[in-house]
Amino acid sequence: MIEFTGAKFAERRLIRRVEKAVYAVLMQQDIFSVDLAVTDGETVRQFNRETRGVDSETDVLSFPYFEGLKLPVTTADFSDEAFDGRRVALGSIMISSPRAHLQAEEYGHSYERELGFLACHGLLHLLGFDHIKEEDERVMRAVTDKVMERVELTR
Repeated sequence: MIEFTGAKFAERRLIRRVEKAVYAVLMQQDIFSVDLAVTDGETVRQFNRETRGVDSETDVLSFPYFEGLKLPVTTADFSDEAFDGRRVALGSIMISSPRAHLQAEEYGHSYERELGFLACHGLLHLLGFDHIKEEDERVMRAVTDKVMERVELTR
């Protein structure tokens, strides 16, 4: 379940579709809570500077609460501190709306496609995926492609 800040109704609906598709593709039960903010570029830049030491705007930031999740997981895999009796807090995502609009234009597709991609990307990071190593990037890209196809937001 995603808790939104700053997202318009249509953006929330889209991101919820992406969230459901991510869990379906990964065969992961939806046991998580995620905080997701759709915000301005300066806010993202500030968080990027404060958390990563990079003084520039980026499209999406992810702040996972766990490292090395091995999916699928259940609530029994988490401590009582992580599980509130209903959901496991997975982490937070920030998406720069202006950057998403700009990238959509640059890549020649819709804002909805770009927003869905960024939400998927952020959620996958929270679930333990990364793209630092080439092989990990291939795996993450393959999952992303399946999710985007499932929600009909292909290139």
